[in-house]
Amino acid sequence: MKKAVIYARFSSHSQTEQSIEGQLRECYDFAKRSDITIVGEYIDRALTGTSDKRPQFLKMIEDSKKKNFEYVLVYQLDRFARNRYDSANYKAKLKKNGVRDLSAKENITDDASGILVEGMLESMAE
Repeated sequence: MKKAVIYARFSSHSQTEQSIEGQLRECYDFAKRSDITIVGEYIDRALTGTSDKRPQFLKMIEDSKKKNFEYVLVYQLDRFARNRYDSANYKAKLKKNGVRDLSAKENITDDASGILVEGMLESMAE
């Protein structure tokens, strides 16, 4: 069975703790439908995605080296990062460790069209 961790985040200005609960619920539902086992959660509260100064995010990237999970599951890609440079940089680190990101709400495929869609969504989030 595939293993994943969930990364959830909310920024202080427009979201609340309830936002985390909703993100987690959607991610767990997606995992169940996709036959993925959730083996951990990383949650940053009241921190912007425009910076990588997020303790749980950085811990998740570091933990990916241990090879205990194959996926990082997020509610939407903008929870991962709102900065395209950071997004590309950290996704490359995850890929090096054999980890791929997944979005519970955005149906992004592994092929060339999926790469294009992901890039557009990241650009819009920035």
